[in-house]
Amino acid sequence: VKTYLQRQWKRILSGRVSLKDFIFAKEVRLGTYSARISSLPPAAIVATKAMRVDRRAEPRYAERIPYVNK
Repeated sequence: VKTYLQRQWKRILSGRVSLKDFIFAKEVRLGTYSARISSLPPAAIVATKAMRVDRRAEPRYAERIPYVNK
């Protein structure tokens, strides 16, 4: 297992892994979450940040918003 993980980390660090492997997309239902920003799921945080830049970027109800988890 250790050898496998080391090999995978080397692939990631050398850039031989597609970024698509790290992208998640979850449904966002703005208006149904608690008011605290810390309680929002990652996809909702991405959606609200996009709306700050462009008000028309508001996602539709249950739209899937892509994000990279860190």
